[in-house]
Amino acid sequence: MKRNSNRRAFLTTTAAGAAAFAGCGAFGDSGQSDTQTPEGDGTATQAPAQTENGTGTPEETGTPTQEFDYTDRGTVLDDFEDLEYWGTIQGDVSAETEDVFRGSQSVRIQNPSGGGAGMYKAYPDGLDLTKNNLSIAVKMEKPSPGKLAMEVIAPARSDHLVCRRYIPDAMNGWMRVDLGYTGLRGDPMLKSVQELRIVVLSDGEPINFVVDDLRKHKKPTDKGRVMLSFSDTYASQYDVAFQELQKRDMSAMVAAVPDRINSDGALTTGQLREMQDAGWDVVSSPHIGTPLPELSEDEQRRTIKQTKEYLRLKGFREGMRFMSIPYGSYNRTTLDLVDEFHEYGFAYGAGPNAIPPVGTSAVSTVSGADLNGAARMINLAAKYNQLTVVNFGNIGKDQSVDKEHFNHLLDIIEDWQSQDKIEVTTPSGLLKLQQS
Repeated sequence: MKRNSNRRAFLTTTAAGAAAFAGCGAFGDSGQSDTQTPEGDGTATQAPAQTENGTGTPEETGTPTQEFDYTDRGTVLDDFEDLEYWGTIQGDVSAETEDVFRGSQSVRIQNPSGGGAGMYKAYPDGLDLTKNNLSIAVKMEKPSPGKLAMEVIAPARSDHLVCRRYIPDAMNGWMRVDLGYTGLRGDPMLKSVQELRIVVLSDGEPINFVVDDLRKHKKPTDKGRVMLSFSDTYASQYDVAFQELQKRDMSAMVAAVPDRINSDGALTTGQLREMQDAGWDVVSSPHIGTPLPELSEDEQRRTIKQTKEYLRLKGFREGMRFMSIPYGSYNRTTLDLVDEFHEYGFAYGAGPNAIPPVGTSAVSTVSGADLNGAARMINLAAKYNQLTVVNFGNIGKDQSVDKEHFNHLLDIIEDWQSQDKIEVTTPSGLLKLQQS
């Protein structure tokens, strides 16, 4: 059920590309490794149920409750209508008037020679981000897959934060991404940010991407959030993970793959119901062996709709509001359908999110198989009041995550809980916070 080779190749080549930015505040100097790879299908998402016409009713189907365009959340920090104060780091930076997220222009950044391309903006009077998270609209054309990075200089290059967001190769249009912190160096002071830098790196592959509508979003909470996610419906998620989380009074979300439930080595319907009764969200995973972007729009719609309806009929009416995107692979059509049928979709993105997430159709998950990387993302979420979703596949001996590894991550979470710096949440809990 794994289709991660392209992502693994990408994650091992970006380190070489970082050398192109040596001496100019490159993202390679954060003192943190960035080698996470997706676990399982790379997502743990949630999905609501549906009716005949696919819209549902609040009582019966958990129809998405968004009452406004989530791209309008927050305050515009830069609309890129005027590029006078943006400087070039490497490559070519130009106004783009034909392919725009909103307004009359976006900004295109490209470098046919590859290596790196980016731009920066200085804030001589300081930009205060202590109580705000950032999001941006991006269209990644090359490399594919790619990773958008933002460096927050606060106040010097010796004290900065880095945000990195993975974008899969199938993504063929604009999307809004949360810029969660994935690494830091020194002792950043977010009250006095002096510079923002937007960069994409590659290992020689041409770079061509467009960004627009940079926004800041107030943090509604003084605590970070961690969500534990389980994909691909493995039996070990009940036998190992559920039993351990019960001891620690923690809930999580588990993706239900209809064709796997009740089969050898998979979760049973009874186990899923027991997990739901303990506060877990049993979420939709329209996993049919083919990534959704390889299907037509009608086929994607039918697959997403049928999986949601399956959960409704089985009684998983809380979790059916959310969706785990199979293989972490999506295109613009997929995200539009997630928005139509679900409150949140989840997919591998390699970084934390704002609380609540701004890019709700593809909330970023990180891989639980990378112990150091997952621990770092949890620590950063606690420090900067962000949401880290840690995803696991099969758990146990000779699996990508063993029981000792899993328990160690839970110990880290419990330590932050004891300091009142983090809460363990579920998709339903996150949605409740969003609606409060």
